[in-house]
This record gives sequence, structure tokens and C-alpha cells, in this order.
Amino acid sequence: MALHSMEFEGGKTLSVPKGTLLLREGEVENAFFHVLQGCLKSYVVDRTGKAHILQFAPEDWFISDMDSLYHEKPSRMYIEAVEDSQVIAYPKQQFVMEELNRDQLLAFSTKMRNSLIAMNDRMMAMLSATAEDRYQEFLRKYPTLGQRLPLKLIASYIGVTPEYLSEIRRKLARK
Repeated sequence: MALHSMEFEGGKTLSVPKGTLLLREGEVENAFFHVLQGCLKSYVVDRTGKAHILQFAPEDWFISDMDSLYHEKPSRMYIEAVEDSQVIAYPKQQFVMEELNRDQLLAFSTKMRNSLIAMNDRMMAMLSATAEDRYQEFLRKYPTLGQRLPLKLIASYIGVTPEYLSEIRRKLARK
């Protein structure tokens, strides 16, 4: 499968079964992942054992713990396949910026900029938007995931219980 806007040498294509952990808390990240098919998620686990989803990465998204990858420090998150997935794993050494050609650098920069914007939007929504607004933003950001993912994962992502998300969905369906 083509890499769409990014063509790099040296990545390794992996088939990742649903439930596979690509990164665990405490490990040092050694790659970042381009999702070709399926969906990955990153999440943290709080002191009570509750998981909090940080990001979903469906087709053509990147996901990694960039802090762990670039600073070689233990990760504070997990990365897991939520569906059977095909990903390309790129090792850190792949992206020594001085060795990228102009088109590769621009493509990588665009992906990273879009990722930063998405994370900033998510942080602001968690701080100031209603749960209904967060759900509608989830559907805009991830149009294919609303029907593909279990309700409990979407609820975790928007910061509500599955029961409350069901209420939101019923309310929106009546509108």
C-alpha cells in the first residue's frame, strides 16, 4: 500500500493484531508508526487503574511517544491496536532531519503540524467544551471511527462514561 503523501525508505511494515501493545509505560519508544489500515490508540493509566485515551490513529495518521522517542526516556503512555492493523514502523534514525530531502521534510512537517493542532484542539475541548461538543468534534475529527470503535473507547476519549455517551447519542439522534 502506498504511503500517500509520505515516501520514506527503511520503514518496516507490520501486521498488528487487535489488542497488541506497541509501547508500554516505562519502555523507551524506538519507532513511530504510520497507520496504513486499522486503528491504534495511545493512552495513559492513572493511579486508580483507569485508562485515559490521548489519541486515536486511524488510516494515514502517525502515532508515537515523541518525547520518549527523541529524548530516550521511559514512556508514560501505552500504544495499542484497537483493530487488526497494518502499520509502517519507522525507527528514530530514519528521521535524522539533515538526511531528508525537501519533499520528505515538508511531508513530515505537515503531518507533525497537523498532529500538534489536533492535540491542541483536544486539550482545549477537554478544558472548555461540553461533553456533547466533544463528541461532535470526535465525529468530525475521526469520521470513520464513530461506527468502528466500541462505545467505551469513544467515551474514554471524550471523558465521559459509556452510559452518558449513550444519552448524548440518543439526544443527538432526536435532533
